Amino acid sequence: MNITSKHSSFLFAFTNASQGKRSVYRWMIRLELVLLLATFIMTMTEARQAGHLATHGGLIDTVKPLVPAFYIFGDSTVDCGNNDYLITLARADMPPYGRDFDGHKPSGRFCNGKISVDYLALYMDLPMVRTVLGTPNVTNMTKGLNYASAGAGILPESGSDLGQHISFSEQLGMFSNTEAKMSLSFGQSTTKQAIEASLFYFSIGNNDFIHYYLRNVSGIMEKQNSVEFSSMLLENLSNHLKFLIGGGIRKVVLVGIGPLGCAPNFLSAYNSSSGECISEINSLVQEYNVGLALLTTELRSEFPASEIIYCDIYSGVYDIVTHPKAYVLQVLTTQIQHVVEQGNMEGG
Repeated sequence: MNITSKHSSFLFAFTNASQGKRSVYRWMIRLELVLLLATFIMTMTEARQAGHLATHGGLIDTVKPLVPAFYIFGDSTVDCGNNDYLITLARADMPPYGRDFDGHKPSGRFCNGKISVDYLALYMDLPMVRTVLGTPNVTNMTKGLNYASAGAGILPESGSDLGQHISFSEQLGMFSNTEAKMSLSFGQSTTKQAIEASLFYFSIGNNDFIHYYLRNVSGIMEKQNSVEFSSMLLENLSNHLKFLIGGGIRKVVLVGIGPLGCAPNFLSAYNSSSGECISEINSLVQEYNVGLALLTTELRSEFPASEIIYCDIYSGVYDIVTHPKAYVLQVLTTQIQHVVEQGNMEGG
């Protein structure tokens, strides 16, 4: 990854070319929060009551949070500003992003305010997690880091059309560097205990479908059907996770993919004038999610000392999208139609 400082003229050209490409997940992240918070508050409360999330080591302060640190990996669904340091179309550094965030300014989050992992961090009595880019001081890493980057996918090639991003494998490499720095500063034993007690959150895979498979990059659809593609993604993800768990992480959250077929850009591309979700795309996502749930079960069996959770956001988000009145949500048909008519909205 070539991390370059901001070049205003270059980014200005990128920005003007990408006004329609910045917010496909904004609506989705808001909906995800409803299910994610319910799922994790229940899960973490049960874990706290059972005493499973004990704290260890000298890296933990006297506040005694649920976990000593929170490490986040993924794409725009959990990116809290890493892409602000990169030359990319996938940026959230201008209004209306951040209008409801602290200070009412863009924070690099693809949302009007806080994102799901912010609320989860606060619930666990941790500060909102810092971006890995822009956090050089090891003392600021002890509560966790966010390595997520809009545009990233499980495959290194996914999202490359958007410009620079921190690929998933690069995110994991950065975590290894973080762990090494902490070991040098606090000692291997203390770092090991803290890592084992920390929470690791993975929200990845969206761009492998949005910016790779569904674009038929390199003729992938002719080479692999959807089941084969999902299997390949899951095998790749499994290898990374097994390496991490084998290396000492113990508390893992694997977040599934939401109903991409309900996103405005696909409604436009498939001419869904009624607003009905695109079942073909949602079927691809469901195939992957079923595989991810099975992978979670397999990992639990292989690593019984670890706590591994699969978070099914698809079901909850789909129900909210298709039955908004049941959740006291207003359907803004006119505004959505305007967004769809702008065309070519893509996520990261």
